Amino acid sequence: MKSKIKNILIIGTGSMGMSHYESFYNSKNLYNIDLCDLKIKKIQNKLRNIQKFQRLRFFANIPKNNRYDLVIIATNSKERYSILKKLLKFNNIKNLILEKFLFNGIKEYSDFKILIQKYSTIKKVNVNIWGQYLIKKIGLKLTKNFVASYRLRKKGLATNLIHILDMFYSLTNKGNFEISSPNLKKLKAKRKGYNELSGNLIIKNNNGSLKIYDNSKLKHHTLYVKSRGKTFILQINKKNQCFFYVNKKLTKIFKFPLAKNYTENFFRKSLNSNNPIYNNYDRTSFLSQKILLFIKSKFDNFNLT
Repeated sequence: MKSKIKNILIIGTGSMGMSHYESFYNSKNLYNIDLCDLKIKKIQNKLRNIQKFQRLRFFANIPKNNRYDLVIIATNSKERYSILKKLLKFNNIKNLILEKFLFNGIKEYSDFKILIQKYSTIKKVNVNIWGQYLIKKIGLKLTKNFVASYRLRKKGLATNLIHILDMFYSLTNKGNFEISSPNLKKLKAKRKGYNELSGNLIIKNNNGSLKIYDNSKLKHHTLYVKSRGKTFILQINKKNQCFFYVNKKLTKIFKFPLAKNYTENFFRKSLNSNNPIYNNYDRTSFLSQKILLFIKSKFDNFNLT
């Protein structure tokens, strides 16, 4: 018996939205794909002759009266909550994948939690962050008193912070933590209306500490960890390859989980799994609010992308 064709909606057709789209385009499975963006005509003109999917539709506004097995929200963070409200009100949704940074208003986190509880059809809400994935992939399990650092190859401290914090949270077995900084500066981000950070951050709890350096000018994004007399190094290069070393010995090489290579397979695996990695909203909400409260204690009118 043939399985039912899954209905997918992607809202936001910028670089991240189209990266998610590419994962379904490259799949051997057949899908109905809907793309939604205020500036949809540009994408529509580009993709109008695509024959890959069972159905491919384009919307300038949130579609109504549809059933979706998966909706991916790849918009900017400022409008994400209002889009979700409208989406859920007028459609039947089973699963959600949200891009980071989730929301820029603290109240929106509790409001969204209440909102999704109203819709019994929703099975899983996942946020596209990669810290936990990488720590599980390398199999790094620590006890206490570890010392770690994460060095960003170039600028992008605010952009990458939720991912790095997700790594720390995995290393410390979900312990609470504090964030501090001796030299944080507010910058304008490349995306209009949003902000970036420059400087160093220290993440610390009873199990260990992680110091984050931006713009290190290293060739790779690099995680260093010292624990129990061992040194662990994870490097991510420009080609999105990951290299893991234990005491300077290379033990594992794997691909970074780019959306274009990862999303469709992630969705398929999630359908019949109760693994919390496929349903990480509560975890990511907690981490996001910690970041937001810290940054807003330092700066006024700061918008995270």
